[in-house]
Amino acid sequence: MDSSEPDTASQIEVRDTEHIAGVVDALSYYTHALSISVGTSSAVYPVTLHRIDQKRQTLSLSLLDAQSIEAGELVNQPLTLRAEEDTQALRFEQLVALEVVREEDRLRIECSLPKVLHTTSKRNDRRVTLLNAMRAGLSISLYENEAPITGRLRNLSIGGALLEVALANSAPLRVDEFIAQLVISFPNGETFSTMAHIRHVNPAGRSRFAAIGVSFINTDPAHEQRLTYLVNETEREVVYRNGEGGRMSFPSPLYSSNEPGYQRNAKRVHKKSEETPMVAALLEVTRQLHIFLLALQNRRTPPSRCVFHSADILLRLLEKHRQNLFYALHCLNDEPAWVQHSLNVAVRLGDLVLSEPEYAHKAREVVVAALLHDMGKMMLVDDSLPSIEGQLAPRQRDHLRSHVAVLLEALEDTDWLTPIMRDEVIECINERLDGSGYPKELKGEALSAIARMAGVVDTVDAMMRTRGDRPGKTAIEAYRYLYHRPECFDKYWVTRYIQRHGFYPIGSLVKFSGGYLAWVMELDGSGQPQRVRVVRSLSREGRTMNDILSRVDFAQLGTLEALMRPEGFGLVPY
Repeated sequence: MDSSEPDTASQIEVRDTEHIAGVVDALSYYTHALSISVGTSSAVYPVTLHRIDQKRQTLSLSLLDAQSIEAGELVNQPLTLRAEEDTQALRFEQLVALEVVREEDRLRIECSLPKVLHTTSKRNDRRVTLLNAMRAGLSISLYENEAPITGRLRNLSIGGALLEVALANSAPLRVDEFIAQLVISFPNGETFSTMAHIRHVNPAGRSRFAAIGVSFINTDPAHEQRLTYLVNETEREVVYRNGEGGRMSFPSPLYSSNEPGYQRNAKRVHKKSEETPMVAALLEVTRQLHIFLLALQNRRTPPSRCVFHSADILLRLLEKHRQNLFYALHCLNDEPAWVQHSLNVAVRLGDLVLSEPEYAHKAREVVVAALLHDMGKMMLVDDSLPSIEGQLAPRQRDHLRSHVAVLLEALEDTDWLTPIMRDEVIECINERLDGSGYPKELKGEALSAIARMAGVVDTVDAMMRTRGDRPGKTAIEAYRYLYHRPECFDKYWVTRYIQRHGFYPIGSLVKFSGGYLAWVMELDGSGQPQRVRVVRSLSREGRTMNDILSRVDFAQLGTLEALMRPEGFGLVPY
């Protein structure tokens, strides 16, 4: 899919439907070369051409990652199909979606053949797609004094590029956002630096990456000359690796490196080491959350299917593998803090609701709302609040309180947001019984049982997480804080939470008298650890270990002494 402004020389309109059908049939099958938009929306989605039925005068498209679109909303909607070639841009108009069928993450769209074709000539805007084994890194600087977002170059032209960024890092990248500095780094050490403008942001298929289309701005003749060289050398490398140039083809020095271990044709491998089925399921939920947030950030219809499907996964795991799920929640160390917090709150609130027969039927709605409740914070990120993590100034922390209103406004036109989700969880999870909470300073009887549960679960998890202005607390310290503030937190639900998780919650780091540190993996019926993962021996110069022991073997560790803060030992669960 093109991400650059074409250098327009001429535009031609074609209305010969037979000729248009022939042009469509000849389009190449490239994931990001074809895209559609719906109605007058500015959102752009990558598609592939599936087939053309000349007899029925229909065209079949496959929308590659359709989780930001509801299938029913596309039927009878006008579509615009765009294609980018080396020498021209093609825009097919007056297509109508006749039938839309969901196939997992994809949508199969049957539509009428286009009736109008606009072709725009382009001068010197050749777009070269890098092969998977070609490594060109990048860094995106949006805000001053903030660490750049890193990623990978997917294609390159003189006018722009397609970038690949991990979904977990993609939230600040919005359509029309200005990139103060984009630096592309090639294997031989050469770099290219420019300013850029974000044209589109989309999930990249079923991967954990986002595809970011950008156009370069303020490129002077020297920049264009440099870009021409980079595009030519990239194309040269592609030709060489594909063996298309015969004896006369040579590799480009741009993609050579003396870096130890560098291999020119090394295959790209996504690391999935030690990913248990439980962790893999949670990572799929995190992927769905990132896709949902991308839709909100870029003013697209939020895909309700993402969060409902995620809630169903979590509830199913809770019912079948409750304790294993609690431990797996602590193994998402590469995910942003807001995602880890949202998942933990959703699972633990769902667990508490399911344990109460009077409220168990509300579990699905409650989990959906808990998954969403913190997303508004990421929607506030801008020049004045470049990050929601780290040390925040008082004015920034006050501004962060508007996250509830921002999220509810973004969800205002959705027909699936129930009163339980909106009023009892998203809006009330930060309220307190004495009226000291936000956003409405509700108090006492104005807060339902679900809202009171949510406030307890949310606060316990938040207190146990390290923030820029304070270290995280142990579970017992968090329990003590809530229990001794009955004016703020409902003591009944504090007690019920403790009963569900004990004083040594799964995922906690504990110390034994023999000098061993271990992660709690499983509890018995009275809330005491009965299985742990031993990871450190303090008495043997910090010896690192990885031994899973059951209670019958605890004698070799000594007696259980206390909960410990993991950051004090540089430890993370696994």
